[in-house]
Amino acid sequence: MWVISAFLILCGVIAQAQAVIAYPEPFLTDETRPDGVLFLPAPLEVTDPAFCNDFYYYQWGKQQRETPFGEQARKDGPMELYEAFSEAFGMTIHPGLTPEIDNLAGGAGSDAHRANKRVKNYYQRKRPFVQFAEPSLVPETEEEEAKDYSYPSGHATRGYVYAMTLALIEPDSANVLMKRAYEYALGRVVAGYHYKSDIDASAILAASIMGALAGNDAFRKQLEKAKAEYARLKKKAKK
Repeated sequence: MWVISAFLILCGVIAQAQAVIAYPEPFLTDETRPDGVLFLPAPLEVTDPAFCNDFYYYQWGKQQRETPFGEQARKDGPMELYEAFSEAFGMTIHPGLTPEIDNLAGGAGSDAHRANKRVKNYYQRKRPFVQFAEPSLVPETEEEEAKDYSYPSGHATRGYVYAMTLALIEPDSANVLMKRAYEYALGRVVAGYHYKSDIDASAILAASIMGALAGNDAFRKQLEKAKAEYARLKKKAKK
């Protein structure tokens, strides 16, 4: 009976947290956040010979849509980052259950979002499914996604930053986290929402964000809080 009660309490905590979820505040400012416009290459034009690689991966991605990887890419699109990376991290991450970890990784993700938007709005590259006037993997979101741009990938940038931030808390999970981040990013190519060069640029942008965060006092203080929360929860789980 106590197991059922505990489960219902846990569900209640999660449900309550979901009703009030707000993305954590970023750690960096517009002045301290890396500006990808200043160091990322311009997105490839369709007339550029190097665009052949983007086109190859676009065609490859369409072939993956009926595979298990394609199904995962479909699920990843609307999934929250804490849901997408909990398994690789080895612990369920949720604002209502792991607030310090969520404030750390979520705040870093907010910085990734802002840095990515800056580059996207500057270059305004069309998404692949828009460029070629073909269906994407997720047709129900095409109308909304078509209003946004392709370069770099916001999902990929946030995913890489999120994974690298979690790896600072638990270095033993770094390999699994980065593998998940790469597949999370590549899934956007499968979806038809991004070119391969979009997610490649995202990896560079994510690395620059992590470098800036490493020198940020607020980030470092929150990292210590997240590590303490992680250690406490791991110890509790072993009892």
